[in-house]
Amino acid sequence: MSLKSITKRSQAAKLLMHARNVLTYALQPIVNIHTGHVFGYEALLRGFESLGFTSISALLDWAAELELSEVLDAILSRLAIERFTNQAQALRYRLFFNLDSHLIHPEHGARLLERLAAHGLKGENLCVEIPKWLDPKVYTHWAEMIEQYRHAGLHITLDDFGDGCSEFKRLYAQPPDYVKLDRFLIQEINTDRRKRTLVANAVQLAHQLNIRVIAKGIETEDELLVCREVGCDFAQGYLIALPQINSDNLAPVYEQVVKIHERNQREQWGDQALIETFLEPIIPIHLSDRITTLFEALRRDKHHHVVPVLDSTDWPVGLIHEAEIKDYIYSTYGRELIVNPAFARQVRDFVRPCPCVDIHDSIDRLLQAYSSAADPAGVLITRDGRYQGFISATSLLRLIEKKNLAVARDQNPLTKLPGNNQIHRYISQALTEHDYTWHLAYMDFDNFKAFNDYYGFRRGDRAIQLFADLLRTGLEPYGWFIGHVGGDDFFAGICNTELPVVLERLTWLTEKFKADVQSLYDAEDRQRGYLRAKDRYGEWRDIPLIRCSTALLEIRPGDEYSDGDTLGRTIADLKHAAKQSPLGIALRRNPSGPNHLFTETWSLESEVQGASPTQDPSGS
Repeated sequence: MSLKSITKRSQAAKLLMHARNVLTYALQPIVNIHTGHVFGYEALLRGFESLGFTSISALLDWAAELELSEVLDAILSRLAIERFTNQAQALRYRLFFNLDSHLIHPEHGARLLERLAAHGLKGENLCVEIPKWLDPKVYTHWAEMIEQYRHAGLHITLDDFGDGCSEFKRLYAQPPDYVKLDRFLIQEINTDRRKRTLVANAVQLAHQLNIRVIAKGIETEDELLVCREVGCDFAQGYLIALPQINSDNLAPVYEQVVKIHERNQREQWGDQALIETFLEPIIPIHLSDRITTLFEALRRDKHHHVVPVLDSTDWPVGLIHEAEIKDYIYSTYGRELIVNPAFARQVRDFVRPCPCVDIHDSIDRLLQAYSSAADPAGVLITRDGRYQGFISATSLLRLIEKKNLAVARDQNPLTKLPGNNQIHRYISQALTEHDYTWHLAYMDFDNFKAFNDYYGFRRGDRAIQLFADLLRTGLEPYGWFIGHVGGDDFFAGICNTELPVVLERLTWLTEKFKADVQSLYDAEDRQRGYLRAKDRYGEWRDIPLIRCSTALLEIRPGDEYSDGDTLGRTIADLKHAAKQSPLGIALRRNPSGPNHLFTETWSLESEVQGASPTQDPSGS
């Protein structure tokens, strides 16, 4: 080593000593996407600009060039752990710490474990985030290091999933405990159907591998809602909380998450209530318990043949099956042998993986987790990251049967859309929650009876199913609740969405259905543009092709529709008006105002700036 390089390293060492006083960490909460309860915190480095670096990666690259990565990592990990332990009840949470990709070393996990222990923490309190640019083909010690992390009890996260190296190969070779979806996939996911499809499939794949998904960088309510709908487990972003250096600014639960879900509630068929009905509260043991505790658990609970095992944060790590230790229990000296400290068998030696699902997830998610596992005994249930109970395979079958019966009772048998019970519940919510703006759309077909009589009910059913499919693809992905009242009557509703956006979706639906339904007519009738048939009075006449008419009711804060009869008359009046509209849409913006009839060329711009709520866009 040259004198020049020695001098350079000496100067760098002084800079790193100064870094201890300049660098610090901010903590950003990672919360349960259903309830807002904190699951953990990501440590985000602050103060590197004071050392003359423009980015964190520049600091790490500089240390690597001078072969000081281990020294810098020791400083950074200790600073992050110290900041984390200042947070109340740190033992119950996880610290997400970003790995320096220059430090691919098998012994790194052991060093992190020592630093955790110095602050009273265990391996399961730390989750190492693997950066997106780390390529396993380049770093030969990658797999060995991950195995050491797992041996130390550390958890693994793939950061910025969807924007890195060999993502699927890493999922296969070294499955992580968590993946963080890249911000690119989350941004505007509520309006970008391609992103929604990508994320939904990524979440499904992760869950099949028993990997939990963190939606990173959530900044709007719509992004949060869509991420929850596609199955993400946790959320992180400015919408929930900014990174905080002062631990006093951190909360154990971020209630705005629950409030957002409440005002955008979608009926989930009562899944949580059903799951709680079949939940078996088996008393668990912990990884740190002695083997004698396991024997006592089996002796105490004679109805079950499994024992759930938790880590120090009360997160389930798996099950111990009674069959696995029968040889020790029933052999002559087996019990004495297994409890002998010299034999060195621990609780973790007998744990078998088991799928784990949050109690707020749907029953479909439960079934997916169970089906994806290899010969599972059941499913472990958590609530806000802590063990809640167990559902055995037998109970899961009964649960699914009961769910299917409940769904069948409350959905339209033809379209499988939610039926009148759920529609009435949604409308009741809109009428009672006065702090939000709601849009309720009542839709039915024009000229359907003549079509149904002329072509027969089978073709009529195809028209109804065609419209239901358009509702699923054109409204539901954008946050709408959709339902089927019966026959050719449908309902859709949405909360806290601007009127121009609502009108744009409904116009798309109207025009798309008007075009697509023509495929159900015979070529001659379609070319002629009308159907020669008898009307309801038995008279022959030319009947126009089917289209959809929509009565759209806007309910704003302060509007009063508590009287069901008044609401019914308003909707009936709107429906009649919609059939007179060239576009097939009639809008009522206040309880006593006039109806707005829309033409084929109505302007979104006029609605954005639309001065008076009584102004008629069609000029009528």
